[in-house]
Amino acid sequence: MLQSFYTAVSGLNGNQKWIDVISDNIANVNTIGFKSERVTFEDLVAKSLTTFANNTPKNMEIGGGSFIALTTKDFSQGSFQNTVNPLDLALDGEGFFMVKDNQGTVYYTRAGQFRLDANGDIVNVDGMKLQGWKLDTAGNISAALDKINIPYSILPSITTKINLVEPTNLDSRVNTISGTIDPTNPATFNYANSMTIYDSLGNPHTLTFYFQKSSPNTWNVAAYVDNNTTTPVGSGTLQFDSTGKLISGSPITLSIPLTNGATTPQTVTVDLTQVKQVASDFIFYANQDGFAKGDLIGVSVSEDGVVRGMYSNGKVELIARLAVATFKDKEMLVRKGNNLYLPNTQSFTPIITPGGILSKVRSGFLELSNVDISKEFINLITAQRAYQANARVITTDDQILQEAMNIKR
Repeated sequence: MLQSFYTAVSGLNGNQKWIDVISDNIANVNTIGFKSERVTFEDLVAKSLTTFANNTPKNMEIGGGSFIALTTKDFSQGSFQNTVNPLDLALDGEGFFMVKDNQGTVYYTRAGQFRLDANGDIVNVDGMKLQGWKLDTAGNISAALDKINIPYSILPSITTKINLVEPTNLDSRVNTISGTIDPTNPATFNYANSMTIYDSLGNPHTLTFYFQKSSPNTWNVAAYVDNNTTTPVGSGTLQFDSTGKLISGSPITLSIPLTNGATTPQTVTVDLTQVKQVASDFIFYANQDGFAKGDLIGVSVSEDGVVRGMYSNGKVELIARLAVATFKDKEMLVRKGNNLYLPNTQSFTPIITPGGILSKVRSGFLELSNVDISKEFINLITAQRAYQANARVITTDDQILQEAMNIKR
C-alpha cells in the first residue's frame, strides 16, 4: 500500500518539473534566439521478480513510478524578424555566433543583437565582443580569430597610381593637330578630361589630361594640376597599331609639386595599357588609389559574414569575416543564461568556419524564439491532467488505508 503513495509522488514530482520546463519555454517566447527545452520521462521499477515453471518464465514486475531523466534542447530554426539595424544578425542554418567576455571566455549564442561600442568593437547586449577574422584589402583572412573592430575613421592615402581602363577610347576619326598642347587654347588639343587626386594630407587636387592627335595612330598626352596651365606635370606619346591597340607610350610618370609642405614631388604612375583608338566616341574612364580622410557612416554584413565599413570619402573597406561555430553533439552545450551556451567540458571544442559555409548570415534580421505556443499549451494541459491524476491516486490510497484501519472496529 505504501508503495503506491511513493509511486504517485514520483508522478507528481515529474509532472511538476515538466510544468516548470513548459513555463520556462512560454516565458521565453519573445527571447531572441531562444531554443526550447523538452523533457524525457523514464520509468522506475520498485519490484522485479522472475520465476520459472516448466522452463517458462513468470515475471512479477511492479513499477515504482516515473522521473525526468533529462531535458533536451530543440535547436530547430526560429523564424526571422526584419529590423532596420544592419548589425542585427541571424544565422540561416547551422551554428552559433562566438562572443568573448573581458575574462577571455568564449560563449556561443544564436542571439544576434549586436552594436558598435565606443572603441568600434562589435558587441552584444552584454558587451561581449563578436569574434571573427581580420581581412586584407583583397578579402583574404590575414590574422588569427579575434574581436571584430571597425575603425570610426580612416587616414588619407596619397595617390600613387592612376589607371585608364576599359572603355577608355580616343576617337580615330578626329583630325590631326600640329604644335604643342596649350591648355588655354582649345585649338591645340582634341580632348581634355579631369579627375581628382590626393596628396599625403588628403587634400584634393584636380588633374587634367589633354589629348592631341598628332598623326594617324599617334597621340600626345600632357597632364596639368589645379590652376597651373603653363607647366605640365607629365607628358608622353601614345602609339597605336592598325587595330587600335596601344603598342607604346605606357606608363607615363607624373611629378607633381605638393602643397602639404613636403620637399619631394609626388610621383604618380599612369597606366594607359587599356586605352584604345577606334572609330567611336571619346570615353575617359580612370581610377586612382588615393583618398581623403573618411569618417564611418555605415556598416554592412554580407551573407558570407564579411563585414564592411562605409566611409564619408566614398571608400568601402573590407574589415573582417565573422566566425560561426558548431558542435557534433549540441547536447554537450549547457545554458548559461543571457542566451549563452558553453560546452560542459573544457576539452569539447567546436568546429569553427567563416560565415556563409555552415549557414548564411542575414543582416537586418533577428532569429526569434522557436517556442511553439500551441504545442506548449497542449503540453501544459497534459502535464496538469497527469498531475491531477497522480494526486487522485494519493487520495484513493488514503481512502483505502482508512478502510483498512477501520477493519478493527
